[in-house]
Amino acid sequence: MFPIKYIDNNLVWNKDNEVFAYYELIPYNYSFLSPEEKFIVHDNFRQLIAQSREGKIHALQIATESSIKNIQEQSKKLVSGKLRDVAIHKIDEQTDALISMIGDTQVDYRFFLGFKLMVPDETLNLKNIKKSAWLTFQEFLHEVNHTLMNDFVSMPNDEINRYMKMEKLLENKISRRFKVRRLEVSDFGYLMEHLYGRDGIVYEEYDYPLPKKKLKKETLIKTYDLIRPTRCLIEENQRYLRLEHEDSETYVTYFTVHAIVGELDFPSSEIFYYQQQQFTFPVDTSMTVEIVENRKALSTVRNKKKELKDLDNHAFQSGSETSSNVVDALDSVDELETDLDQTKESMYKLSYVVRVCADDLDELKRRADEVKDFYDDLSVKLVRPAGDMLGLHSEFLPASKRYINDYVQYVKSDFLAGLGFGATQQLGENTGIYIGYSVDTGRNVYLQPSLASQGVKGTVTNALAAAFIGSLGGGKSFCNNLLVYYSVLFGGQAVILDPKSERGNWKQTLPEIAHEINIVNLTSDKENAGLLDPFVIMKNIEDGATLAKEILTFLTGISTRDGEKFPVLIRAIGKVKDSEHRGLLNVIAELRKEETVIANNIADHIESFVDYDFAQLLFSDGSVENAISLDNQLNIIQVADLVLPDKDTSFEEYTTIELLSVAMLIVISTFALDFIHSDRSIFKIVDLDEAWAFLNVAQGETLSNKLVRAGRAMQSGVYFVTQSAYDVSKESLKNNIGLKFAFRSTDLGEIKQTLEFFGIDKEDENNQKRLRDLENGQCLLQDLYGRVGVVQIHPVFEELLHAFDTRPPVIRDEVV
Repeated sequence: MFPIKYIDNNLVWNKDNEVFAYYELIPYNYSFLSPEEKFIVHDNFRQLIAQSREGKIHALQIATESSIKNIQEQSKKLVSGKLRDVAIHKIDEQTDALISMIGDTQVDYRFFLGFKLMVPDETLNLKNIKKSAWLTFQEFLHEVNHTLMNDFVSMPNDEINRYMKMEKLLENKISRRFKVRRLEVSDFGYLMEHLYGRDGIVYEEYDYPLPKKKLKKETLIKTYDLIRPTRCLIEENQRYLRLEHEDSETYVTYFTVHAIVGELDFPSSEIFYYQQQQFTFPVDTSMTVEIVENRKALSTVRNKKKELKDLDNHAFQSGSETSSNVVDALDSVDELETDLDQTKESMYKLSYVVRVCADDLDELKRRADEVKDFYDDLSVKLVRPAGDMLGLHSEFLPASKRYINDYVQYVKSDFLAGLGFGATQQLGENTGIYIGYSVDTGRNVYLQPSLASQGVKGTVTNALAAAFIGSLGGGKSFCNNLLVYYSVLFGGQAVILDPKSERGNWKQTLPEIAHEINIVNLTSDKENAGLLDPFVIMKNIEDGATLAKEILTFLTGISTRDGEKFPVLIRAIGKVKDSEHRGLLNVIAELRKEETVIANNIADHIESFVDYDFAQLLFSDGSVENAISLDNQLNIIQVADLVLPDKDTSFEEYTTIELLSVAMLIVISTFALDFIHSDRSIFKIVDLDEAWAFLNVAQGETLSNKLVRAGRAMQSGVYFVTQSAYDVSKESLKNNIGLKFAFRSTDLGEIKQTLEFFGIDKEDENNQKRLRDLENGQCLLQDLYGRVGVVQIHPVFEELLHAFDTRPPVIRDEVV
């Protein structure tokens, strides 16, 4: 029953001396692809299958396990900076919490493809005949010496080298369409241990030593070493196997496809993709595909057609009606014959086997019923053939033969390509900041926000900026706070612009990092007067003058096209820049000195703003020194009394207080540019909460683009937290945003805009429904690789839940 005779690298010889080359197909992200993109993947897979004109293909989908502890330990290696000890302690606590919630391991699905290598036809000459005879004689001797003695297996080195050359050509062909990895001996060992009931082994940590003795003309392997991973007691029952090890037992059952009673429409019937989401338990699948080349397939179809016509004629002669089954079959055969004749395509004999396992028989029955129902819904009828369990079990082993012909399905490459082999939902990185889990697959999602600028292979963006969008109360601020907090723990530095003063209690709620939290609370008190004056806040005098021009033209509405007022204002700012005492109040004084009607008008206009209490922050007489320091790891700038305009208010409708409020946001954001230009070796974040307030005005938009562009060069990410995708959808900004988070929205226009922002089909009703039906704390995430999926944000710790929750206290006890 054990088919494997010899293993070398990714090559497997079976007892019939057939040689298979095995690869792991690196899974591709399939979620939220448009129908056109799905057809491209389908076509690539169809061509991959069709390129094998003869021979066999063995496809395996195996549920492997990865260690949560291992991932978390790897994440620790990314931590640096002043808060390293706090971060390591937090990650350890997080690891314990995750393991207690979901266990030591999580299921990964891996996809393996084995191709039978076909020996090229050699010309018939005396030399080749002698060589063939000698190889046959040698093999006979080996059988006598080794197989009968059952000590070791030998393989001629010439044969190994010949097949290795063929494998290189095959790998070259496959890798043009898909990313693949050659299997190693440990991969085969893991596969065998897994199939023989060993659970809880972490794939990455598994090792399978297979010692070889390389002689001059042959290589030897001990038979015992080859079959070692299969050690267990197997008890065969009619419908299941019991696999017993020293410390555990597993019950396994096998299904095979009895009939496909309906058309599997593509896209929407990608079995391999949907069964990962459907089942809460692991399911393995094996497809043994034998290629029937076109001429042979046509001959088979025509013979079948003759049989059906004979049945039809017999019915006619006996005066009875032909059954509808025969009529339907005749139509199908006619269609298939025409298709095969025109396309010259091969047919494929498919043996499709599904493996389900459990720790006890009751659970096995429940799981088996669930799998059967799932396939039933797709018009695929599964059966568990009595007494054939061991045979079907052997089909999963590398280089195995098809065990039983009773359940063979004849299919075309279209059918095989439409099964979604290799399709998964992947999100984020393998290690990094744990932010939650995929709603569809339950897999943990990790992010490394600083990775974009490193030019990692496969990423579709090198932008460090991120956007958090969604209507009120969906969870965008919470998610934003969580990501900033962990980025700081991992060694980053952040400045949060907090216009609603929601983070003022972080020193109390986050005691472990309180010493690195710096809260700058800019109230309208006298001691804060002038702290936001452009000439005060900017270190560079030229930068201060430029910002002063921005703010005063913004407040007064004087544009560059105003030939009378604009030059007068710019002249006054220039004089202040060149004087010893620099401040916006001095600009008013300089304008008064001109003693012209226009200058006095502008001075009066600017002075009218000074009367507002909190406007004192913007105006100084040049005697104020810069008192805002951003040296801590986490800096929060709060401006009390800000009155931000509503999201839908047009710029022309802004009240004076709203104008001043937005002006202050612009000043602080410009100040953040200085922060961005500090140490390039540290990842920095400028977090703009309520970003829509200044993205809506021209000066704010220009500033945002400056921040984003400077950030990319200086290893800094600008995080925009805003209610609408419209705010960040302008081409100049949209193309510079890497990570995207979208929370629930109910407005159809907004939903379409968000989907377009994510680059996915905005007219697709399923996509629209997905965004509309998100629950609190769930979001659509687009990672650095352009992959999109739904994530449940998971803070793990209750103290983080309370620290970052910005909802009113009444409902705070609800879990996000």
